[in-house]
Amino acid sequence: MQVQILLLFPMAFLLPPKAQAGEIIGGWEARPHSRPYMAFLDIQRGKETLRCGGFLVAENFVLTAAHCQGDKITVCLGAHDI
Repeated sequence: MQVQILLLFPMAFLLPPKAQAGEIIGGWEARPHSRPYMAFLDIQRGKETLRCGGFLVAENFVLTAAHCQGDKITVCLGAHDI
């Protein structure tokens, strides 16, 4: 068991950082516009484009993950199917 864990642990760091999924895995689609506080962030970092989700906590404040930063960030609220 310990050998398996020791072998699998480094694999987590070797996986590609950008998993792309065009579908919901292990869940279901929310009713349109039932989550108005959810934010979509389109982030430009040099020539790279990053997409993140966030949570509107105040009129001018979106909480998101620490790696969701860049040179230009566009926030979209109220959209359902992006």
